[in-house]
Amino acid sequence: MPENRHRSGFRGPSPDVGKPHQWKKGQSGNPLGRLKSKTLSDAYRSKLEEPVPNDPEGRTWAELIAEAQIRDAVRGNVQAARDIADRTEGRARQAIEIEDTTTAKAFERMKPEELEAYARDGILPHWFPRSGHSGSIAPSDSSSDE
Repeated sequence: MPENRHRSGFRGPSPDVGKPHQWKKGQSGNPLGRLKSKTLSDAYRSKLEEPVPNDPEGRTWAELIAEAQIRDAVRGNVQAARDIADRTEGRARQAIEIEDTTTAKAFERMKPEELEAYARDGILPHWFPRSGHSGSIAPSDSSSDE
């Protein structure tokens, strides 16, 4: 038994288990790499690039779809116009409003004498959340009065 192994209880198999079956240095376990599968998106891209059969102008499917979408937008289809704008200019950013109630809750926790001290001297209790603390209600530095 190797010296570095514990003598009490089962500690797993020997480090030599499976050694003869490991890959040799420089040998890949998967020489061909991951098998490529054609996804639906790839199939769409491929089809969109093909020319439309019997089209006198030799347009692709993608060009025909784009023309139809533009025609719909011109006729007043707002969704078609929105889709065109999203594709050509990028989607408009949407504002997300996040309300942090940490400070409000901290004021609600304050005792009347703490509120009076804050109103009179502008001094907050040592436990009150400070800016830069990510809104956590944790004690600030230990030098403040309690």
